[in-house]
Amino acid sequence: MKKVKLIISNLIQRKTVLFFLLFLLSIGLFILSQPNPLNFKGIWIFAWFILIPILIIIDRISPKKSFLYGFIYGIIACILYSFWLVNYYVLSLILVALYEGVLYGIVFYLLKKSFIVFNKYSFIVQCLIWCSFEYFRTIGFLGVNYGVIGYSQWSNLILLQSADLFGIQGINFIIIFPSCYLVSLLKSHNIKKFIKIHRLSLIGYVSSLLFLIVYGVVKINKTIQFDIQKKICLIQNNIDTHIYYKNEKDEILDYYKQLLNTKLKDVSNIDLIVFPEEAVRPRILLNKEDTVTQKMYQDIIDYLNFFYSLKVPIVFGSTSLEYDSARKGDFTYRAYNISCFLKNKIQTIPPEIEVYKKRHLVPIIEKIPFVNIYQKRFNAFSDCLSSGNDPVIFNLDEVSFCTPICFEESFGYDVRSFMKNNPSFILSISSDLWSKSLVCQYQHLAMEVFRAVENRIPFLRSSVTGQTVYINPKGICEQTVEPFTSSVLICDVPLSVNPRKTIYSYIGDSLGVLWLILCVLLFIIKYIKKYRRKEVL
Repeated sequence: MKKVKLIISNLIQRKTVLFFLLFLLSIGLFILSQPNPLNFKGIWIFAWFILIPILIIIDRISPKKSFLYGFIYGIIACILYSFWLVNYYVLSLILVALYEGVLYGIVFYLLKKSFIVFNKYSFIVQCLIWCSFEYFRTIGFLGVNYGVIGYSQWSNLILLQSADLFGIQGINFIIIFPSCYLVSLLKSHNIKKFIKIHRLSLIGYVSSLLFLIVYGVVKINKTIQFDIQKKICLIQNNIDTHIYYKNEKDEILDYYKQLLNTKLKDVSNIDLIVFPEEAVRPRILLNKEDTVTQKMYQDIIDYLNFFYSLKVPIVFGSTSLEYDSARKGDFTYRAYNISCFLKNKIQTIPPEIEVYKKRHLVPIIEKIPFVNIYQKRFNAFSDCLSSGNDPVIFNLDEVSFCTPICFEESFGYDVRSFMKNNPSFILSISSDLWSKSLVCQYQHLAMEVFRAVENRIPFLRSSVTGQTVYINPKGICEQTVEPFTSSVLICDVPLSVNPRKTIYSYIGDSLGVLWLILCVLLFIIKYIKKYRRKEVL
């Protein structure tokens, strides 16, 4: 250990080169730990070392420089991780990168302050700072889960099982603590003394890690109990349905008919057919104020006749407009991204369709702050959608299911909100078509795996280009479709009529809130003590 410290000490004399290498090392570890172009699953072990190079740099620079380093780090890491945003809009990648840069700048500054203010106990506070950051960046209008370190563990089946206890927040802590502890250990003048002083912290962490390993092994080997089995057909259409507005032919509907005739010749034993997000472009749900062309109205009838001919319950993604008000003589509407459930028992026009309205919209892309009205002037750079309010559950005979739509399935607390109605499985409809990136699709898949384990129920996803998948309650991808192909995935899914709720289903991301509160309180207490000392002097 002394030799290691001596080597590090000698290298530090060449600050510029060392900092540059450590900087690149940390970014490299972050990118490679997540799904990336070189390895779509990511190398999960790398995530355990990401913070070591960062903390070594921060310890040796000033607070002002720490913000600058963090700002640059955040921008580079975001661009390399989320490069696929370019396929949507170059400006979106630039704005997201700048936003991430500011967040990382603040975090780096706080990490530097923790070295100064907390000294020997800085590793505990640093762990809390980073855990708080990982939680904070997932909440609010600009919240996003892409890039959260904990999701790198989606293929680490043993540790993944603990997601049903504390979700991603608990796994974040387990990954981050060793880096913070190790840097403080190497930084100390007397390693034995440091270990002795902080033995309770080390014992507590090692005990927690061992418990989670044993817990994970037990959960993986435990037999899943179920009451019933459903055969569910997931469709991956691999088509941009926006072309509906660009031609007069019924190309999309004809395409669906051909796909099902080729891939699914017999539907008699299918319990549910699922089409992905926005699979049906003509607005099947019309209201009395809605005006459509005769062509669109006929398309609606044609789609309904096609669905009715299948004689099977169907879920499909679509859009809807609802009358809002009249302004200056013009009607205004609220537009929604919706999932529709057609039980297909009563075949009427207008149809009897149950609807869930997407609640968590993509910032700027689907929702502009304070703008909820569908108006043409906003459509140049946003779909200008409104948010739904209720976590709707659909009933399929003896069982029930929820249908989070695309972006919102990446949020544990959004999916958890459905659990109060005790669904038997999670059914997502989504589209990553716009990204044109297999890396993006795997990053999305990593988060879906967590949703299955957090709630211990099957997770099924019908996506436009992939990943169309069936994930069991242990987080194992049982079946998947080759990405960027047109196909169907028929899954025999064992289900519980009344599944048991997990600890996470009850407490959600409370651990993230706890990290944030503890972090704030520790800084407040420390600065109050400092202020009182000055008064005494």
